[in-house]
Amino acid sequence: MGLSSKISLVALLVGLSTSTAYAQNNVNEADMVAKAVAGSWKNPAGGACETAFFKAGERTKTVRGELAMAGTVSDAGMVVPGQLILAGAREGQFVNTMTDKVIFIFEPKEGNKLTLTPMGPPVLAWKEVTLELCPGGRP
Repeated sequence: MGLSSKISLVALLVGLSTSTAYAQNNVNEADMVAKAVAGSWKNPAGGACETAFFKAGERTKTVRGELAMAGTVSDAGMVVPGQLILAGAREGQFVNTMTDKVIFIFEPKEGNKLTLTPMGPPVLAWKEVTLELCPGGRP
């Protein structure tokens, strides 16, 4: 085996171990974010848990293969379904499953709070809101 072949083999092995470690870090990060946002969340300014502002759903993947969680955001009779990206470059973005474009930015806060910032259609006119976890709202 020539020197260039040995260097190529070492580079390939290092690349594989790095990508495996990166993938595991994404899974670990996704698990942490999923736990932080799981459940039903209400708007403390007049919201109710029966008609939660945000309801987290099942774990899934986006069309780009990103680890995600399905969910719905509801306000004033409008229901917006989407996927919350749990890890990677777009972590924290709630995206439209049809267009893959951002709708909200989610940011977990200490004390069982979750801030949603509207970023795209159909919620551009909505205001940023900090939600509270509904009592018994986590599975």
